[in-house]
Amino acid sequence: MSLIVAGRIVPLTKDRKVAQSENASFQGRVWIGDDDRIAAVSRGTAGAVTITNSGRSAEFDNAPVVDVGNDLVVPGFIDLHSHLAYAPLPLWTEPDRTVPFQHHDIWPTRPTYAESISWPAYAFIEAAPAELLAYAEIRALVGGTTSIQGSPPSNRPLDGWLVRNIEDETLGGEIGRHQVLASTLTLKPEQLGARAISMRQGATFIYHCAEGRPDSIVQREYRAAHAAGCLQRRLVAIHTNAVDSASYDTWSDPGAIVWSPFSNLWLYGTTTDVPSALGRGISLCIGSDWGPSGTRNVLGELKVASLVSEAKGWGFSPFDLVKMITANPGDVLAEAWQRHAGRLQPGALGDLVVIASDAEAASRPDPFKSILRATEADVRLVVVNGKPLYGTEQLMQQASAAQTSRISVNGETRRLALTRFEGNDEPWSYKDVLKRLEEVRDDPKATIESARRLAFAAIRTGAPPPLRLALDMPTGRVPVGGLPKDLSKIIVPPIQPLEHDEAFFASIHGRGFHEGLLDGLSEFYS
Repeated sequence: MSLIVAGRIVPLTKDRKVAQSENASFQGRVWIGDDDRIAAVSRGTAGAVTITNSGRSAEFDNAPVVDVGNDLVVPGFIDLHSHLAYAPLPLWTEPDRTVPFQHHDIWPTRPTYAESISWPAYAFIEAAPAELLAYAEIRALVGGTTSIQGSPPSNRPLDGWLVRNIEDETLGGEIGRHQVLASTLTLKPEQLGARAISMRQGATFIYHCAEGRPDSIVQREYRAAHAAGCLQRRLVAIHTNAVDSASYDTWSDPGAIVWSPFSNLWLYGTTTDVPSALGRGISLCIGSDWGPSGTRNVLGELKVASLVSEAKGWGFSPFDLVKMITANPGDVLAEAWQRHAGRLQPGALGDLVVIASDAEAASRPDPFKSILRATEADVRLVVVNGKPLYGTEQLMQQASAAQTSRISVNGETRRLALTRFEGNDEPWSYKDVLKRLEEVRDDPKATIESARRLAFAAIRTGAPPPLRLALDMPTGRVPVGGLPKDLSKIIVPPIQPLEHDEAFFASIHGRGFHEGLLDGLSEFYS
């Protein structure tokens, strides 16, 4: 289905046929063709446009037109580092700990980690895997995310359902399933060598690397990547907050780093040396990380990046920061996907988000400040692959969105176009998703045992196996790395709201190792 979105366009493009500068904005329209790609971006309010590169302008004759007035039409946000399997869990700290963790191998072995994180996460992936995925992807959508990295390993392809799952994305079969490789666990030299070869053959490799305090032992992970030949243009290194500034000089053909400042500060009391990385020519992207030490979505993480920049005197502008969740990660993915992402220009993926902008903001020369300060309440429409998936009732109706259900975010009604993961496009409501997650929370033992019986029955009868997921984070030593023998010991904490709320901000104060810096996040939401 073709779609036209009219409003104040913020294309973030280098295509001079669209805009004279990358930070330009103008009243215009984005034309998404029935191939789910952007066919054109035009200025003004013209009701027709010539699609010079394809001759397909006739396909827009009956296309829905979504007119958002002065609101901002922006490339869909890209979260290049997350762990979806842990999304429902609250922020975690080890009680009574007074010093930051040195590196990522320490906190998974703390006494409360299993009962607070591993066991509840296992309960969800065993008893309600589809609902867990739905919750995590809906939460991403609510924050304007259209592509996300960090989906849990599964026995089913996850692409083509709701938001783009970066590791599984095939663009409808146009590319292979292994164009983007990822690893949470630290790889051995021979494994890194194999990844180096894959990158030289065209794959992109997203790798957790050197997560910890500066000069801690995990800096050797970065040195190992260098020794194996992985410091290439197609490497996306997550965190690297243990790397000293001089070591970035060894990355002779710079790729990208994914910066998750909230999680870094929460666990380690420090974060990535971003200016040194930028000085080496390394591209910077932002990721929300995960529920136990991260923000609800990448739009929230953007604000943390702003707080850190201000506190450290780094001087990042709103434009610099917004690029870290749009154009920068989009360029990274374009290397693997051979399609532009994170930019609104002809031929790019048909992913966009509409951000509310009042009349005063519409007159400002800098729309990026409005994007930086936007909250979930300001996300008015999210389009993925040319399809309207989430938005206000008015805009979803204008977009001719099908099979939608109501969802409340910040007390405001939105519409969600969700179908069951394996249900022949059967409509699915967030209410039903949440109901099942609450059933797991109410009785983890019974729901896990029931799910196991269904899986065994499928094996016995030769029926297709049910959806199965696996955790993608280090789970530490036994008994942390699995469920307890006595399932009645599992206590699942309250499922977190989709949006940043007062309880979230209250849980930050006096906890973690950020020395109060993260307390300022609530000011963006007041």
